Amino acid sequence: MRNIFVSLCAFVALSASPLAPAAAQTWPQQTIKIVVPFPPGGAADLLSRSVGQKISESLGQTVIVENRAGVAGSVGTSALTHARPDGYTIGMGSLSTMALNPAMSKAPLYDPRKDIAPVAMLTELPLLMGTPPSLGGKDVAGLAAWAKANPGKMNYSSNGVGSSGHILGEMLKRKFGFEAAHAPYGGDVPIVNALIGEQIQLGLLAIPAAAEFVKAGKIGAAATTGPRRSPILPDVPTLTEQGYPDLTSTTWFCIVAPAGTPGDIVALLNREINKALATPDILQVFKGAGLEPSRMELAEFEAFVQKEQDKWSAEIRKLAIQID
Repeated sequence: MRNIFVSLCAFVALSASPLAPAAAQTWPQQTIKIVVPFPPGGAADLLSRSVGQKISESLGQTVIVENRAGVAGSVGTSALTHARPDGYTIGMGSLSTMALNPAMSKAPLYDPRKDIAPVAMLTELPLLMGTPPSLGGKDVAGLAAWAKANPGKMNYSSNGVGSSGHILGEMLKRKFGFEAAHAPYGGDVPIVNALIGEQIQLGLLAIPAAAEFVKAGKIGAAATTGPRRSPILPDVPTLTEQGYPDLTSTTWFCIVAPAGTPGDIVALLNREINKALATPDILQVFKGAGLEPSRMELAEFEAFVQKEQDKWSAEIRKLAIQID
C-alpha cells in the first residue's frame, strides 16, 4: 500500500510541474513572447523580429516582441528572469546584459549566471576604432604614440559609460600608457559626426555605422576589434593582426530564457533558431544591417557565454568601472 501511495504522489507531482517532460514534448501550444530590453528600432529589435517571424513559421505558433527598455537593458532582462520558465517567454540577450552590466553594478538586478539560460547565438559585431581625417593614416600603435606625444589632447567616444567601447577605450589606455578623456555619446551617429568634425581623436563604434564614411575617406580606421576582418571593411586590419590579440572584443546578441526552462525546449529553440539563421530571408536582413549570423550548437554557445562573462568580469575589476 505504501509503495502505491508513493507512486501516486510522484505521478501527481510530475503532472502538475510546468517542467515535466510531457509538457516539454507538446511545446509550443500558445504564443511565444520575446522580451527585448532595448528600445524599438535598434539592432536588437530588428534581430528579434526577423528571427521571431521565422521560428513562428517553423513552430506553428505566433511569436510577439515586447520592448522593455531601461538601464542599458537591465530592466527588461530582470523582468525576463521573473517570467515563468516554460518556454513561452524568452528574451534578447547581449554582451551588455549577459556580462557587462551585472559586473559593473553595485547592486545588479539579476545574476546572469544563475537566473538566465543561454539559448542561441545570433550575431557578433566587432567595433571600429575610427579616427578623424587628420589621424586617418595611423594604426593602433601610431595612435597611441600620438596620444603620448600630445598629452591632454586625446579624447575618445563610445556609446556610453559601461558600454563595450568604453571598456575597450580604458583597456587601450592601460595597455599603451596614455591619457585620454572619455566623451560618451548616445549612439553611433553622433560619434561619426564628431570624428568627421575632428572633435574627438578616437571613436569606438559599430562598423556598419561608419563603413561608408571610411570608404569615402571621411573617417580613418586604425583597426577593427573582431577575431577576423570585417567583410564590409576588408582592408582594415584587426587588432590581432597588429599584435594585440588580448584587446580583441565583439558586441554580440543572442536569445536567452529564464533559468529553469526545460532543457529539451531550450535545445529545440537552439535548433530552430540555427535553422532560421541559414534561411535566405534572414541572411538578407542581416546583410542589410551589416551583420553576419553566428550559429552555435547549444553546448558551444553555453561555453562561449561563460568565457565572455569570465573575461569581462576580470577586465572590469582591473579597471574598477562601476555604473551605479
